[in-house]
Amino acid sequence: MQAHESLASWLVVALLCGCGNGSSTKVEADAATSQTDTSAASAETGGTESTAGQVTTNSNTGGSDSSSNSTTMTNADAGTQTSPDSSMDLADAATASDASASPPIITPGPFPVVDDFSQPGPYTSTTMVNVGPSNNYTVYMPDEPPPEGARNPLVAWTSGGSTSHTFYTLLPQLASHGFIVVTSNTIPGIGGEAQLGQEIVAGLDWALAENDNSGSALYQRIDSSKVASAGYSMGSLATFEIADDPRLTTTVHISGGSMTAGVVDKLHAPAAFICGIPDPSCTDLLSATCDIAGANCAMDFDDATTPVFYATFQYGHMGILTSPYMERINAMTTAWLRRYLMGDTTLIELFEGTACTYCSDADWTVKQKQLD
Repeated sequence: MQAHESLASWLVVALLCGCGNGSSTKVEADAATSQTDTSAASAETGGTESTAGQVTTNSNTGGSDSSSNSTTMTNADAGTQTSPDSSMDLADAATASDASASPPIITPGPFPVVDDFSQPGPYTSTTMVNVGPSNNYTVYMPDEPPPEGARNPLVAWTSGGSTSHTFYTLLPQLASHGFIVVTSNTIPGIGGEAQLGQEIVAGLDWALAENDNSGSALYQRIDSSKVASAGYSMGSLATFEIADDPRLTTTVHISGGSMTAGVVDKLHAPAAFICGIPDPSCTDLLSATCDIAGANCAMDFDDATTPVFYATFQYGHMGILTSPYMERINAMTTAWLRRYLMGDTTLIELFEGTACTYCSDADWTVKQKQLD
């Protein structure tokens, strides 16, 4: 399998991970010796943007920014942003999706019908960079609000160690499906999950405050009752740290088994654990046959006392950055968040019950707890 192309220049450098087994100390120590070089490589890929308040509109391909499909404005301009005249009418988008789906998913509520969660959704992803506390956050959001006066769910994202949020195609994809995603520009290091957790909380606080700010691009866009936190590897550990935040409707943990006793007890809402092949003896971060966080993911599932959907993909720790696992993880995460944050009850059958759709999918091994 080919790793995501943006990793080509630094895959030889150990990615700082959310993992834990008898040999994890050596993996983390080795990674620490190359932190400076790794951070520099990540910054070169666009980990820190230079213009505060810049807003870029992208076509809904779920990929990176493209100058041929972008407009730039100041944050003040963003507060009065209107949808481009060329945007597809949402009713037309729903009709087109209905026509192509076989069979269609009939979705209750105001959000357009979607039949393939591995593909970009009906909205165009717009990116605001260098906003939020200390101008250290990026927001991915749909270019227009949903119809019928509805508001967009809010998702906080935290990246894996030594990576920028720009590495993850999941974020613009979520925006194209109608989610507002807020993420810190911080490139995580070793053992920083507690501080990263505080950055998650700060980002949520800021976004929800902007929801009441009439001069903001986020003004009255966010459904404050539908909030999630999600992260990969170290970002998953950070999400565990703040999982007891009462505002959270759900959490998503991708290849990030907890490394601190009792932290799973912070979960209070339904959670999705999406991890690679578990193997307690796994020490190779780049292995295709085991996920160094997988064994801890399995233990987290056993220890959890709240509803959990635990899905294992057949690859290692780098699955979220490697096709075709990346697309499968993106699809599962999008569907999970749509089910819990958009009230799409037609998706219950994907995740719940012994006959759930993912239960019989050969690409996944599934366990459930308290979901029925």
